[in-house]
Amino acid sequence: MKYKLLSIRGEKETNIGDYVQALASAQFIPQIDGFINREALKAYNQEECKVIMNGWYIHHPEQWPPSDKIIPLYVAVHFNTLAQKALLSEESIKYLKKYEPIGCRDTYTQDLLNKKGVNAYFSGCMTLTLGNKYKVENNQREDKCYFVDPYFVTHWTPFALLKNSIYLLLYWKPINIISKKYPEDKKGLRKKLILTTFYREYKKIFTEETLINAEYICQQNTYYKEKFKTDEERLKEAEILIKKYARAKLVVTSRIHCALPCLGLETPVIYTENASQSEASACRFGGLRELFTILKWNKNKLIPDFKVTQKLSINNHPTNKTLWKKYAENLIETCKQFINDK
Repeated sequence: MKYKLLSIRGEKETNIGDYVQALASAQFIPQIDGFINREALKAYNQEECKVIMNGWYIHHPEQWPPSDKIIPLYVAVHFNTLAQKALLSEESIKYLKKYEPIGCRDTYTQDLLNKKGVNAYFSGCMTLTLGNKYKVENNQREDKCYFVDPYFVTHWTPFALLKNSIYLLLYWKPINIISKKYPEDKKGLRKKLILTTFYREYKKIFTEETLINAEYICQQNTYYKEKFKTDEERLKEAEILIKKYARAKLVVTSRIHCALPCLGLETPVIYTENASQSEASACRFGGLRELFTILKWNKNKLIPDFKVTQKLSINNHPTNKTLWKKYAENLIETCKQFINDK
């Protein structure tokens, strides 16, 4: 039997979080015999293969349902509102019923499928299982904090621009240090003014030392598409990131495919959430929000869902919730059974 992973080749940029999901699946297959583009599932016409079909579906609904040469395990799937017509069509429902039960990454997808008569359950995300291979002992952790695409919004009204300009003058040194490390496409003064918003609001929650000494990572931009040309290279880069997160003492992120892996790695993680996100974005979070410690960006301010008595740092932060563990254990057993079944 051949075993393949899903790849997601963005047209303009690559979200390395998609390859973090592939890395989670890779833990359970005997070997990687190649990749199948998630956006070309129906067109697949090579050798028959087993594929763990976790992920977000789908930008090209004409590519659904997949080729019958793919033997799928449906766990940790998200059916987005943008492609519901194809995903909930009569043809799709008939196809999905062949592979019940369907493990859903979120309760939104579970409810959609249940209403169509499909046996579906909330599985959580495959990235919760990454501790199966990549977890380290606490004495192997480094004194590092990573900010991975922390959520914030800079407004360019005259008043906001004046406010940020004054604040930038007052706190030029720390903002300049962060600016040199922050992977923002904008340059020069514009970049510093953007990061002034970040520094001003996050400094209310985190110590200045934490913000200055942190490493800053972006998981979605043109960098991953331009530097890493093959699926193999992108999978390797995803593994490098996961090994960094595994050794961290604190991660702060707006990326679910950073926050969920950190739970599985038992790395302290704080999820930063946009309180005003669109339905297409918000529908991904049903059942997942309950797993996180959250800082919510609401009306241009950070609002924690936990008690903050003193500013946060690598030595002072909330403890991760443990609800995720039962989902990770079930995913591990489900994947092992799928691979072992003849």
